Amino acid sequence: MIVRITELDDVRLDPFRRTRDRDLRADGGRFVVESPRVVSRFIDAAREGRFTIDRLLVTPEHAATFLSLAEPFDADVHVAEEELMTEASGYHFHGGALAIGCRPRLEPGLDELIASIPAAGPTVLIGLAGLTTMDNVGGIFRIGAALGAGGILLDDACTDPLLRRCIRISMGQVFRLPWARVNSLSEAIGELGPLAAVESVAVENLADATLLGDTAFPARTMLVIGNEGHGIDPATLAACSRRVRIEGPSDLSADEGPGGRDERSLNAATATAIALHAAMHQGH
Repeated sequence: MIVRITELDDVRLDPFRRTRDRDLRADGGRFVVESPRVVSRFIDAAREGRFTIDRLLVTPEHAATFLSLAEPFDADVHVAEEELMTEASGYHFHGGALAIGCRPRLEPGLDELIASIPAAGPTVLIGLAGLTTMDNVGGIFRIGAALGAGGILLDDACTDPLLRRCIRISMGQVFRLPWARVNSLSEAIGELGPLAAVESVAVENLADATLLGDTAFPARTMLVIGNEGHGIDPATLAACSRRVRIEGPSDLSADEGPGGRDERSLNAATATAIALHAAMHQGH
C-alpha cells in the first residue's frame, strides 16, 4: 500500500536520514539504493530471492510504478515530495526513488559463482585483486554487464560492491551480474581450473607480458585486474597462467613504458573494458 509522508520529523523517514554506509551495514547488513532505474533493478534481484526489501521511498510521480513492482513483496511504498526526500536523506541525486535493502547473511562464494556460469562453452569472468576504489569497482560491474562478462570474483581486500557509490556507479548492475567473494584470489584461481575449466589471465603492465593484440585467450577465461596503486599481488600473479598487457604507443621512452620511473598506465576500469572486449570478440 501507499503510505504518504508530509512531515520531516515523521519517524518513518528515520531509515533514510543521512545514514552512512558503515552504519547501515552494522544495522543488519542494510544498504542504500538510489534512482528509479537502480531501485527497479534491486527489486528484480529481490524477486529472485537474492536480497530483501526493507523500505521504499519515492516521489508521487513514481508511486504507481513502484507500488506495482513491490506488490509481490506486500511492501509499503512510502511517498514524499522530492524536497522532503532530499532534506531527510541528504542525497541530491536520488531521482525520486530510494530503497533500503538487506543483504544475505553470507556473501556468495566461489561455488555459487561457478553454478551461475555455463558448465561448458565460452565464458569470460573478471577477477579483482585488492581493488579499493568505489569508482573502479562500480565501473567494472557496469562494464562487465555491458560487454557480457559471466561474473565477477572479488578477493577479501576489495571494497564492498553494495556501498551506495558502487551501486550508483554500476547503474545497479551489482544486482544483475553474478559475483562472489573469496578470501584468497590466488587460491580461487587454483580451484577454477579443475572445477570450471577456467584459465586465469593477469592483465598487468609488465615488460615481459604478451601484448593484448597478440593474445589468444582461452575460451573459458578469467581476466585478473589488480589494485589501483600496486597492481596484482605476487601470489595472485604467480597463480595466473598467462600475463597480458595493453600496448601503448610504440615510441614511448623507457621511463614511460612498463616498469619505468614515470610509467603511463590505465585505471582499473578502463583496462578491464579494453581487455574484456578483446577477450569477448577475439577473431571477430
